[in-house]
Amino acid sequence: MQIDLDGRWAIGGKIHGGYLLRALAAAVVSDEHPHPLAVSAHFLRAPDAGTAEVKADVLRTGRRVTQSRASLSQADLCIEALVTTGRLHPDADPLWSDTTPPVLPPLEECHRMVPDPMPGLHVGHLEFLDLRCDPPTVTFASGVPGPPGRLAGWAQVLPEGSQDPVLDLLVVCDAMAPITFDLGVPGWVPTIELTAYVRAIPAPGRLVVQQHGRLLEDGWLDEQCDVWDSRGRLVCQARQHAGYRAPS
Repeated sequence: MQIDLDGRWAIGGKIHGGYLLRALAAAVVSDEHPHPLAVSAHFLRAPDAGTAEVKADVLRTGRRVTQSRASLSQADLCIEALVTTGRLHPDADPLWSDTTPPVLPPLEECHRMVPDPMPGLHVGHLEFLDLRCDPPTVTFASGVPGPPGRLAGWAQVLPEGSQDPVLDLLVVCDAMAPITFDLGVPGWVPTIELTAYVRAIPAPGRLVVQQHGRLLEDGWLDEQCDVWDSRGRLVCQARQHAGYRAPS
């Protein structure tokens, strides 16, 4: 099938990774299994805005889940993903949990992340998300000092950027700026692999997002992102492996 990659979602000319993850998951969901439970994508090269070919192959269909392979190409292969889909129940509650969302300042005290933070840099996905961060976690943008390596804030996909509340979680889990920005490592941070687990259907309202990393070394970094809904339930988890440009 052919899809159109919207160039308005680009960051410095490169299409947003969460937007691409959502597009691949959307290609394999079905009426029987309408929700992506686990999506793991390897990014071989960055696709351009415009027409792309998405190929989806069902590997196995069972009673509770379907496992599929999905790829996105523009002449050459750009992204290869494995996707497990199933059905989440809106009234589900945790049997056990040790996760707690971070305590954030009121919305009006948070720093709004804007699509054009500096001349020559356009962060396209922020045209479609209202992302407001706890100021000490985005020192690079707010000027408020805080411990590095962690970002946290409120997130909401705007109507013009929304596709489906569950699928939209794949966009939100890749919405934060790289942790490198507060660590004195500016520049491009290309994603190599991104895995997301969708845990629940989010309740209406703003989401709470927290992202942190554990190690920057030899030009590589990891980032982990957790997303909670307005009821305080963990609704999405993501981890990615990415490169970074070390300071000279």
